[in-house]
Amino acid sequence: MNPLALAEQAGVAVMAKPMERLLGAFLREQRPGILLNSERPIGMVHMTCAHELGHYHLGHMSTSDEHLGYGNQSEEVEQEANHFAYSLMTPRWLVARAMRAKGWSQSSLLDAAVVYQLSLRLGVSFTGMVWGLWRLKFLPPHAAQALAKTPPRDLKNRTLPTGIEMPALSDVWLLDERDKDWVIEPRSTDRFIVRLPSHATAGYLWSAQDLTGEGFTLKPVTIDARQKPQRNGPPRVGGEAEDLYVLDYHFEDPEQRGRTTAQLQESQPWNKATEAHSQVAMAMEFEKLELGLSAGTRAREVEEEARRGA
Repeated sequence: MNPLALAEQAGVAVMAKPMERLLGAFLREQRPGILLNSERPIGMVHMTCAHELGHYHLGHMSTSDEHLGYGNQSEEVEQEANHFAYSLMTPRWLVARAMRAKGWSQSSLLDAAVVYQLSLRLGVSFTGMVWGLWRLKFLPPHAAQALAKTPPRDLKNRTLPTGIEMPALSDVWLLDERDKDWVIEPRSTDRFIVRLPSHATAGYLWSAQDLTGEGFTLKPVTIDARQKPQRNGPPRVGGEAEDLYVLDYHFEDPEQRGRTTAQLQESQPWNKATEAHSQVAMAMEFEKLELGLSAGTRAREVEEEARRGA
């Protein structure tokens, strides 16, 4: 769910810019507008935009937000905007769909790492996901309060193997075969760790070498077992071995490519006559947060100017 696109479709101008204190603002002017802080993680930007869009649809007056209140202590208009944002970004059906796709049970949500990965797939902030689950009664109040205290950076560092750089505002995706039916919507600075079944004892290796034209590479990660990210999905039948890989891309302007697919296959590199043992295709659509007016807003202004000049 992309709240920026929904705002544009509703005729609300969207602008992103660096701001010291504000998360965002809604302006009820002759033409309504939403202002977003570009120096926040994309999940927070989405939640803020959905919140400000709530102010618009609910008929609220201009307002600015330094933080998004997640409890019931906020002013009534803020609670109403929050309810709109959660209903838009974390509806029960979408949360349930993501959980089914990944094999997560309700008890899995007590793990902060699972909630973080769920937040990435729904495009919301970690804290917003925690309180969204609480609103849906997937988490009891005490569990939500405990999870909300977890710094997202700790979860990212715990997932990312040592020695891999993590740019500011980036996220770390932990992917596996269960993501094949989900469109991954990352930012270009995000990092991808892929957990795949291993049949190395039979001479099979995973690669993306046949798709260099797509620009993806897959490299194995050698780490201490104590640093290995815990499996946050159902256990494999028979305790099948697994390996971790870093999935990277080497093409320019990923946001301009539209949807692209990383095709991974497990094969015996020296035996070209043997078919691949396993294949996994992961669809990705990179998201870009532009500074200034959004592309949709600019396009609408051009159309309006053309109509006035006609």
